[in-house]
Amino acid sequence: MTTSSDRLDRIEALVERNSEAIQQLTEETKELKIRFAAYQQASQWVVNLAFGLLATATITTIVTAVVK
Repeated sequence: MTTSSDRLDRIEALVERNSEAIQQLTEETKELKIRFAAYQQASQWVVNLAFGLLATATITTIVTAVVK
């Protein structure tokens, strides 16, 4: 026969495991946010570089056409 005390002990153990799992997931979420921010920043740098190169090529083409 299961006593109230046994049930409370099992509930306490479950709550403790859930608490640890939540803590671990919270830490993983923080790490993923940091990685995502770095990825987003790197992507923005690549886009800026691409636009810069396109602008430079366009200006060079225009200047070359005007000078000739």
